[in-house]
Amino acid sequence: MNRELRLVIALTFSLLLTPLAFSQDAGAQPCPEVTAQTLGCELVAWSHLQEPVPLPEPDAKPTPPDQQSDPQQSPSSQSRQPAPRQGITGNIVKQGEKYVLKAGDHTTYQLDDQNRAAQFQDKQVTIVGKLDVDSNTLRIENIQLTS
Repeated sequence: MNRELRLVIALTFSLLLTPLAFSQDAGAQPCPEVTAQTLGCELVAWSHLQEPVPLPEPDAKPTPPDQQSDPQQSPSSQSRQPAPRQGITGNIVKQGEKYVLKAGDHTTYQLDDQNRAAQFQDKQVTIVGKLDVDSNTLRIENIQLTS
């Protein structure tokens, strides 16, 4: 009977301590601004090894990692990435005194090499080059007639 009594006491004691073992931290604060779009603050409260990152505004577009600025860089040290080479097809037409590439009803590009462009006036071509988006100028590397 002594053995049975110890077993009952041990079970009773363990049942009394079980809720305390699985309860949350008594100092935890409830999430003040949890909405349907957030996961909740529990993940942040449990993760002491990560830096908290604010959620983006619902209307904001995410910034790709390669375009995010480094806070340690000054604005003058940030330089634009060089424009990638691309091929644009259209007609070379004379607009005023200059030749331009008309690539659609409303899309025209200034051309940096007017002598090369003049050889293809009123012809459909594909120009391979780099586009300077600030001046809308296509830096010509190659011009080929489109068949």
